[in-house]
Amino acid sequence: MTILLLALTNIAMLAALALILHKVRRLHIAMFELTDKVGEIHAESKENYGQIQAYLDLVRLLKLESPLPRLRGWAASPDFLLVVAKHALQHKPKMIVECSSGASTIVLAQCLKMNGTGHVYSLEHDIKFAEITRQNLSNAGLLSWATVIDAPLKSLDEKTESIWYTTDGIDNVDQIDMLVVDGPPASTCHHARHPALPRLKMKFAPICHLFLDDADRKEEQETVSRWQEEKQNFKTISTTKYMCEKGCVHITLNKANS
Repeated sequence: MTILLLALTNIAMLAALALILHKVRRLHIAMFELTDKVGEIHAESKENYGQIQAYLDLVRLLKLESPLPRLRGWAASPDFLLVVAKHALQHKPKMIVECSSGASTIVLAQCLKMNGTGHVYSLEHDIKFAEITRQNLSNAGLLSWATVIDAPLKSLDEKTESIWYTTDGIDNVDQIDMLVVDGPPASTCHHARHPALPRLKMKFAPICHLFLDDADRKEEQETVSRWQEEKQNFKTISTTKYMCEKGCVHITLNKANS
């Protein structure tokens, strides 16, 4: 009886020890998960602070009289808009074309107004969103500096299923010295933004500056590589990367002596 009692006691102690070890293990896992979560919160807080700072810098730089449309998410982030705004104010482009309208249209139009010269042509495939951008331009007193063009998406190549904007609305536009690419949406087709360069290259000024948003995504990185490999009849293509929330690549295209 004593041996049986001792055995039962040992079994109970082992069971208790196993339960304690199990709980300790779960506690360790929870602590690791909490550490990861704290790290994520810290990184997100840091990113949010950076975007708030970029937005405040943007508002001060442009002396905006009305608020910008909602930023981030599908829309451009403040840090990307700050990059293109600084370029536009410094280089004073005469002709800007952008793929996809929105807050960037307001920002670029305001830059040209401050420069006292130039015009923005924005290709927009979503009719409702195009009208929203036009209304925002009107509210900001910038209608004379930007034109939002209804540009439905159409098939370019059935084999590759490539789809891009209809460009009839910019037939008379040439000497583009600044191109901002933030569309079409990635869900449109594979390498949705690649056609921007080959479709518009004949309209570029001898030196054209291209800015690509969402450049941290794999497809956009592949698009940049394709542009560099294809050359597109440009003598030189130089690339500068900016540490923006969603990535930003600035490509300078020089065809002056091609």
